[in-house]
Amino acid sequence: MRKNVAIRRRTLARSVNGKWVVGIDVGGTNVKVGLVSPQRRVVRLCLFATQTYQKPDSFVVKISEVVQSLLEQAGLGISKLEGIGIGLPGPVDVDRGIVHSCVNIPAWQEFPLRRILKRRLNCEVFVDNDVNVTALGVWMFGSGRGFCHLVCVTIGTGVGGGLILHGSLYRGSNGSAGEIGHMAVNPRGRICACGARGCLETEIGSLAIMDRARKAVDRKPGPLRNLARKAYGRLTPDLVCQAASRGDAAAKAIWDEVGYWLGVGLANLVNLLNPDGIVIGGGIANAWKFFSPVMMRTLRTQAMTLSARTVRVVRDELGSQAGILGATVLVQQLGKRGLATNEDFFGLGKPG
Repeated sequence: MRKNVAIRRRTLARSVNGKWVVGIDVGGTNVKVGLVSPQRRVVRLCLFATQTYQKPDSFVVKISEVVQSLLEQAGLGISKLEGIGIGLPGPVDVDRGIVHSCVNIPAWQEFPLRRILKRRLNCEVFVDNDVNVTALGVWMFGSGRGFCHLVCVTIGTGVGGGLILHGSLYRGSNGSAGEIGHMAVNPRGRICACGARGCLETEIGSLAIMDRARKAVDRKPGPLRNLARKAYGRLTPDLVCQAASRGDAAAKAIWDEVGYWLGVGLANLVNLLNPDGIVIGGGIANAWKFFSPVMMRTLRTQAMTLSARTVRVVRDELGSQAGILGATVLVQQLGKRGLATNEDFFGLGKPG
């Protein structure tokens, strides 16, 4: 199996290398649009605020303008593109290119993004969930290289997941696999934005971290309170990292709690999926040195011994480029194979 996965990666790498691709990563704060060269380098990059284009029609117009501008800057025509890959935070019908909904952008409901953007630019367009696209980038170009069974976890305001099983992206029966942030880990925990109680996201997402930080600032003096005052009360995960690096006990305790709950979540994934690799990304991964020791101890304690002993947990090394580079893989996989089902990806063929 590992040999077959390695061959698949090499074949995909060779085909990716010959084409230009535009990768688009739609985040809750910014949209990143990158022009990726045949050598897999992001040679042109444009960022714009997500909330500025809440209506999907205006988003399509903006994306079209940005893509054409990036191509002009590079001296390329639209015919040089293999395609455009887009990752969005929400459930997507990959086969039809329809965005069912988009996190933090309520106006996006059942929007046929693929069809409309393809018609506007006269170019192939493929759409998927943002963490699925990130997982492809991490597996092909980043810290996930060499793994047959990979779980990619991104931690920011929300917590997302992407699954590479047998060397192929797994989307589930209706495209919604990988909602790692909504695993129930604490039955007495907070109510999540999804309506359930005790989701992993409510324990390790940035909102939970900031809630703990505010309580710590109110409770007692120390570096965290001093940094918060200098920032005029505006707390961020980076500020909690700064406080922890200065020895603030409350800040360290916050990261220990993040590490504990993340370790519980990863133990569940390890017991269920038995992956050989887990990659942690997203903005909260910048606090890796503070939360990872407790995370690893908890994982080793909570997961089955054999699975816990063999899995490797590493930090993402691509950062903000993971989604853009993953879009090149998305375009290549779906463009060459057609819009495939999970059965196609696992080599089982289409049902008869």
